[in-house]
Amino acid sequence: MTKVNALITIIDDVYDVYGTLEKLELFTDVVGRWDMNAMDTLTEYMKICFLELYNFVDEFARDTLKEKGHQIHPYLAKVWADLCRAYLIEAKWYFNGYTPSQEEYIENGWISISGPVMLIHAFFSAPNPIRKDLRYLEKYSNIVCAVSTILHLANDL
Repeated sequence: MTKVNALITIIDDVYDVYGTLEKLELFTDVVGRWDMNAMDTLTEYMKICFLELYNFVDEFARDTLKEKGHQIHPYLAKVWADLCRAYLIEAKWYFNGYTPSQEEYIENGWISISGPVMLIHAFFSAPNPIRKDLRYLEKYSNIVCAVSTILHLANDL
């Protein structure tokens, strides 16, 4: 979980501090496609960031496959791509001087707080057995949304 939190912090800083809107759109696209060959469009620091994320997810998924017999790579790639899309929305708000409505803020915030990323990694790290059918992870459950919303609002306080 330490690695997950470190990657979240680094990627958050890419969106909040270092990236231009144009470069952030490219980074979000590369993460969304989860394609190493698409890295050529990125700046050097974004290439390093994506490469670290890609390698971490690959290693995490490979270890889970060995230990628990589940192919979880698609679920991990999805939550990281969703996180980057949420960060991009916030970056667009910032660069365009837009103040979101409360509904928009909450709808994006439960993902941008990184709750789903942390929870799915914790779920697959847990020593308890995992169900055979993982299709229920294709969409976020209400509990993930609720916990992440609470985390987001508590963080804002």
